[in-house]
Parts: sequence; C-alpha cells; structure tokens
Amino acid sequence: MVNDSKEELDSGDEPCDGMGPLERAFHSAPARIVDFLIIHKGSDFSESEIADMTSLSAKTVNRAMPQLISNNIAQLKRTVSGRTKMYWLHPKSKAAVHLEEFVYELASNLAQEGIHQEEIEPSTRHEQQQQLRFQNT
Repeated sequence: MVNDSKEELDSGDEPCDGMGPLERAFHSAPARIVDFLIIHKGSDFSESEIADMTSLSAKTVNRAMPQLISNNIAQLKRTVSGRTKMYWLHPKSKAAVHLEEFVYELASNLAQEGIHQEEIEPSTRHEQQQQLRFQNT
C-alpha cells in the first residue's frame, strides 16, 4: 500500500511526529493508522481526523479503514450528525489486543536499542579522540 505522507508534525493531540513501531516494521499506511489508534486507545476519530493526525491523505485513510475493520482491528464506534463515522481500536478484538502487545514489545525493543546505542557512542567517541591524539604525537 502506498504511504501518502504529508509533512511530519509535532506530537500530543497534534499529528504524529516520526514513525510508530508498526510503521517502522511494516512501512505502510495501515500500520501508521494502527499505531495511532493504539496510542489513542479508547478515543474515537473520524477518517479526516485520523488523516490529519497521522499526516496521511484522507484518500489513503479511506482505503485503509475497511481493511482494518474487516480484520477486527478498528471498529465503527458511532456516527455523528448522521454522517461522520467515528472509529476506534476494536476494544473486544483478540487481534487488536495482540497487535497492541506487539506494538509495545517493538517499542520496548526500539528503546533498548536506543539506550544501547547511547552507551556505545560515548566509548566510540573516546576511542576516536585517543586515536587522534596518538596520530598528532
């Protein structure tokens, strides 16, 4: 599936910045949407809100939602004003629960890799400085 990304923006209740764990692993629009729904578990969003918050095009979100619904990952929660459909992470789906666990495991692994990388980088810099001193003497 094509990833119709717009610009990257800040986090919070604003669009996501960077990639979530599923998107890092699978590089797809549905993965980005699932990351978003997991982060905002319990809240519901229209397709246009999902598009804005994930920096995906409305067309991409519109194509991905039926796939997520048919796989019991997302669910239509309610309809507002008879028109706007509001979606959320399916609260009773085993698939959604397992995906959520998988996302947290991926995030934990990414965090551990980041910590490990930070531990390696200072020692590498120190070694480079030692080599430069040795070459200059």
